[in-house]
Amino acid sequence: MKFIKKLKFAILIFAFSHLFNTAASQSLPEVFNEGTLEEQYKYLHDQTRIYNNFRAIREDMFQRVRRNSLDSLNSANRETLLESELKEQAVSEKNSMAMLMAEMEAERDQAIRERDSLFLLGMPVSKIFYNILLWSIIGILAVLAFSAFILFMRSNRVTREKTKDLKELQEEYDEYRKTSRERFEQQSIDHFNELKRLKGI
Repeated sequence: MKFIKKLKFAILIFAFSHLFNTAASQSLPEVFNEGTLEEQYKYLHDQTRIYNNFRAIREDMFQRVRRNSLDSLNSANRETLLESELKEQAVSEKNSMAMLMAEMEAERDQAIRERDSLFLLGMPVSKIFYNILLWSIIGILAVLAFSAFILFMRSNRVTREKTKDLKELQEEYDEYRKTSRERFEQQSIDHFNELKRLKGI
């Protein structure tokens, strides 16, 4: 009786060892390296089995899908954050420009009314004083317009820099993914070769 139990245990150990070696020697399908997340989930759905309401998924496939999902989420979060910052900055600049333009238009209309009426606070004024006042307003408007132009150019430069930074970040991310994938593939090959060497193949 003890012999039969030991034999069953040995067979069970052998079977688990064989299954583990077979699973370890399998490489990941190409869909986990090149496919979209939807394609990877579809592959898991189509190629895995359900037993007692549990889906049996190879650990390396699960870890790869998990890592790919987290990478996609992190990338989407970074892009969303940058887009949100750019939109907020654009809205803020647009509002400030609109306020500045409204102020400039109000000052211009006031200057025109004063020129036509030649009255200041209900009192008549000389044309010399009126001309001095008018040119002062024009000078202030010119300074405001120049300041608005400088603000616009600065915001435009900041927007271009943010876009450039986003592009560089995307390129670095793509290079990192490529390097990580190549390193993982090399490790898988080395592991496979080591298993072959240990088995004497």
